[in-house]
Amino acid sequence: MMKEIYKKILEKALPLYEKGREGDVEHIKWLVEVITKYVDESEVDYDILIPVVLLHDVGYSKVPKGSNPFDLDIRKFHSEEGAKIAEEILEELNYPKDKINEIKRLILKHDNWAFGDDFADEPVLRIFTNFDFMWMASEKGFDIVRKFMKKEPKEFYEQIKEFQRKNEEEGRKWFNNKIEEFYNQLMKERKEGLST
Repeated sequence: MMKEIYKKILEKALPLYEKGREGDVEHIKWLVEVITKYVDESEVDYDILIPVVLLHDVGYSKVPKGSNPFDLDIRKFHSEEGAKIAEEILEELNYPKDKINEIKRLILKHDNWAFGDDFADEPVLRIFTNFDFMWMASEKGFDIVRKFMKKEPKEFYEQIKEFQRKNEEEGRKWFNNKIEEFYNQLMKERKEGLST
């Protein structure tokens, strides 16, 4: 059950996601659904985590259509714009100032894994990036990202495995065993889907 304030944040964010990349609305809804199943509120401050999840990619609404979201300059730009937009939305909703500052800080660096950050000392970002990455292995995410990357299903499945190998090599770890098991289940489902 989503808190009322989270629903209000999502309501303000959705029009921005509709201006952004294809699949972002589905991406955000999936993230909120699965994170709340696999991460207990006792493990992290939901009043930080959930707004980060809901607002992390709103900056893509300021990126020209057709831009490559894997381009490092685009990643940086969307994070900077997203932090500004998040602040505006949260202030409009009278969200606590100390939490706004932390949410902005995290949105600003949420894609820094692409620059080598493993978020070892950032539990919110470790959790978030686990699931943000895992979106590619979800049923909807697999097709959306695969088509964007212009890959055939089997080729994209292997690409995700390679991304995960690189994550491990660079020290990015799963936040807990439940999350890792969920990723493995998603990958098993995608592999089974390749043979149908």
